[in-house]
Amino acid sequence: MLGDAATALIDRLAEELSRSVVVDDPAVQVLYASAHYGDADPTRVAAVLNRGAEPRVRGYVLSQGVLSWTRPGIIPASDELGMHARVCVPVRWEGRLLALLMVMDADGSLTTGELGRITAVAEQLALSLQDLAHTADAAREDERRVLDLVGDDPVARGRAAAALAAAGRAPEPGTTAVVVVVPGADGHHEHAGIALRTALSGRRRDGTDGWLTAVAGGTAVLLAAPPTPGSEDLPARVRRVVDRVGELAHGRFRCVAGIGDPAPAPGLLAGSAARARTACTAAELGLRPPVARWAGLGALGPLLALPPALLTDDVVPDEVRRLRAADPDGRLVATVRAYLDEAGNGPAAAARLHIHRTSLYYRLDRVTRLTGLDVSDGATRLALHLGLVALDVVAARHPAPGRELRQTEHGPA
Repeated sequence: MLGDAATALIDRLAEELSRSVVVDDPAVQVLYASAHYGDADPTRVAAVLNRGAEPRVRGYVLSQGVLSWTRPGIIPASDELGMHARVCVPVRWEGRLLALLMVMDADGSLTTGELGRITAVAEQLALSLQDLAHTADAAREDERRVLDLVGDDPVARGRAAAALAAAGRAPEPGTTAVVVVVPGADGHHEHAGIALRTALSGRRRDGTDGWLTAVAGGTAVLLAAPPTPGSEDLPARVRRVVDRVGELAHGRFRCVAGIGDPAPAPGLLAGSAARARTACTAAELGLRPPVARWAGLGALGPLLALPPALLTDDVVPDEVRRLRAADPDGRLVATVRAYLDEAGNGPAAAARLHIHRTSLYYRLDRVTRLTGLDVSDGATRLALHLGLVALDVVAARHPAPGRELRQTEHGPA
């Protein structure tokens, strides 16, 4: 919240303009709201009563690009949200965004002189909000320790582990690293970071208080404490974080997450984080659901851990090449895939494909006749199964014109 000097400044501005004025933090959460002057819209009333706007409203404001503004701008009205137009002035100190000063302007009647007065108040307000910058810096120091703990530098890892232990915040044995990513966040860097931080700020309600977290650009790292008896499963809690980011994105970007494996000691969390990133890549490429676990990747894990430059058509075995060459419409590939995914169980494969078992065995016999491949041979099965997984990864990593990535049947995350 704001101090007395800042609130007096805002109240005086509102009185001069006879307009409602609100100061939000960069996450579009209310820091202070003046009295209203008959111009409040449903969005402002709800935000003041609930001490914060709902996620879709905040996402709408952020989607206007306000985090990168350096001068006053207009946030357009939204009938869908019950929101009137308002002027937004960024409050910055030494280039850093500290707050957003909002003034209601439903009819666009603010004069140039009034806009100048609002801008001057924003500059004065920045002086009063310097402490917010110092508080943010302290929080960033904790985040740097978390990032160092799961990073590649063993010296930095040791230093971070010692600092967290000294502060009584060392991760417990059995802690799991979770990586939450906004793919392609470069174009929405600030918006993505705010969405991630805001989503994580709600974790106390999720029964995950005590997790160590860090946000860097469009990526968040969560160190999830070992589960307690009766606690909700980890994927469900992570899914709520992903959903909250999605609400705040307002359609500008999507969010995925990867869950590593429990680390027996804090010094081994870097490995868990690396595996979480691989699971995240599987989700990002559409090969697994938006919240994916390393434990559920199977053969995808080692393939996705390879540098993308190595994943070309050259890694696809000859058996798969022959099958595809004999199957222009993809029906035989789908049949073989279902048969192998069901471990050679004919009835289960037929049920998956919604065909009769006789049709299944006819298709498999046709595969042998056209390609010489015997799906009852163990070595051939292995080459085909791994090869089809490799084909999925190659298609996802390097989509070519006219190449359709198969619709993955997502199993459990």
